Amino acid sequence: MVPFTSEFRAAFADTDAAGIVHFTTVLFWVEATEEALFRELKLPFFVQEEERVKGFPRVRIECDYKFPVYREEVVTIALQPQELGDKKIVWSFKATVQGREVAAGALTTVYAHRTGAGAMAAALIPLPTLTGLRTYFKL
Repeated sequence: MVPFTSEFRAAFADTDAAGIVHFTTVLFWVEATEEALFRELKLPFFVQEEERVKGFPRVRIECDYKFPVYREEVVTIALQPQELGDKKIVWSFKATVQGREVAAGALTTVYAHRTGAGAMAAALIPLPTLTGLRTYFKL
């Protein structure tokens, strides 16, 4: 399976006082890659219909950081589904700099909806979204 990839250049604002990219920045890049995938496939990532919202809230994240990333380095995020279920997606991701893996992990999202300020409730992932992802990743 060929992953979907995005590239990001580490900016000054992404770094801590030591000039190393803050660990949360990698997670931000993973989410941005996920959203870019949905945009490329012309699939809805977040939908708001009057007071009702639908989308993929995050329910679990794990990440192993292997090497630091420094300002101006170009980071490639590779994203692919580890599990594509009826209600949830577990994304596997790797972050690399010039081919060297600097971080890897998994992000679990659940398709859910909410009306107004009510509680989120899990729902079935829309069939066009499942079909689009399965087609792209040849699942």
